[in-house]
Amino acid sequence: MYLLIGAAAALVFFIWLGRRAKSGKLKKGPWFRQGRTIAAVFAVGLGIAAVVAFMRGQWILGSILGSLSASVAGGTRYNWRMGDEATEPQVYTLAEREAFRTLGLEVGADRKTIIAAWKKRMKSAHPDQGGDAQRAARLNAARDVLLKRR
Repeated sequence: MYLLIGAAAALVFFIWLGRRAKSGKLKKGPWFRQGRTIAAVFAVGLGIAAVVAFMRGQWILGSILGSLSASVAGGTRYNWRMGDEATEPQVYTLAEREAFRTLGLEVGADRKTIIAAWKKRMKSAHPDQGGDAQRAARLNAARDVLLKRR
């Protein structure tokens, strides 16, 4: 019974941890790069619980925990690359480079920077604020090109 309660508590903990990581409220460490890591750790925990259940003679509980462990681990893919140093260099098309130039950004800016630059330029370019409709359309097109890539 205690084993089942412990497994349920571990499941709740890993779900909570995964949601915090996905929402960005948890700082990512080297072992915590992907949500799949949580699934792998949980699968190992279930496997250990299954072995303990088998050792105690609880064959049904051990079988259930072993099956859960196999199903969780079977859906987990591993990425052995660690950090940004292993990523391949980005290749940008001419349209994307022109879009960066239109928004006044360096090539390779991240999503938040793109949106912030677009908002800043649209404040003066929007037709409702006395700007030019063509300039606003160019800014919108540049934003769409860059955000579609990500």
